[in-house]
Amino acid sequence: MKSFVDFFLFSALFIACCAVALCMETNLLLGLPTNHWSVYAFVFGATLVQYNLHYFFKPDKPIITERARWTAANRNNQVRMLAIGGLMVLVSLWWLQPRHFLVMVVLAILAALYSFPLLPFRRKRLKEYGGLKIILLSLEWTLVTVWFPVDQTGLDPADFWLVMVRRFIFMWVLCLAFDIRDREVDALDGIRTLPVRWGVGRAYLFTDIALGFFVLLSAWQLARTGAFAFFHAMLLSALCTRIVIQATKRMNNDYLYLAGVDGMMLLQALLVVIGTI
Repeated sequence: MKSFVDFFLFSALFIACCAVALCMETNLLLGLPTNHWSVYAFVFGATLVQYNLHYFFKPDKPIITERARWTAANRNNQVRMLAIGGLMVLVSLWWLQPRHFLVMVVLAILAALYSFPLLPFRRKRLKEYGGLKIILLSLEWTLVTVWFPVDQTGLDPADFWLVMVRRFIFMWVLCLAFDIRDREVDALDGIRTLPVRWGVGRAYLFTDIALGFFVLLSAWQLARTGAFAFFHAMLLSALCTRIVIQATKRMNNDYLYLAGVDGMMLLQALLVVIGTI
């Protein structure tokens, strides 16, 4: 059982499922039909490729984690996931619409600036700027799970941007939780993330404040649409997210973060689905 859980979490299959679930959630929140299967295939495959590439070439760190051990012992599995993800991306391109390619160009530029030292005058990656790192990651997740799957034609712009901003806040909270986990490594690398710059206590406080804004935006959506089911889903999602993040104060392992913190994405999507039944 443990070997299956390790494979599901560490091969990025689980996070890819979370990404697809958030895309579907976006359509439900905006009252839109589900997308063509190619959209979800692209998101799933691209997530597999990005995460497995990241950990395949990630340099060794002084803090050895369960994921690092699995990665070192499962290079062949990572290559298989890269191949599967790449094939899914290539196959899905045939059915994607022109607007999808615009989003892909934006995402490619952001990913390149994040991972490679391409900034003019400063040969540094954006991930080396602690404040920009979390903003960029949150923005990428927001673009992938809100902008990419949604055709805005005929939509109320206020509804679209409400979902967009709220998704960004939610992803920012989850990314900050991972920054709290990685604070020691980031400090050694000279990356001044919020937990490194302001301390762990304030970082946890920032997650609470952000979740408060998340709930306020959900209340605004409720006032606009009267959709109590969606409000209850977001409220319960925020409460569960806070509980899981608070649990990281007592436990610091890959299973809690990858299944628990990342799992809040899947939980939120499931709560929205339940609200539509």
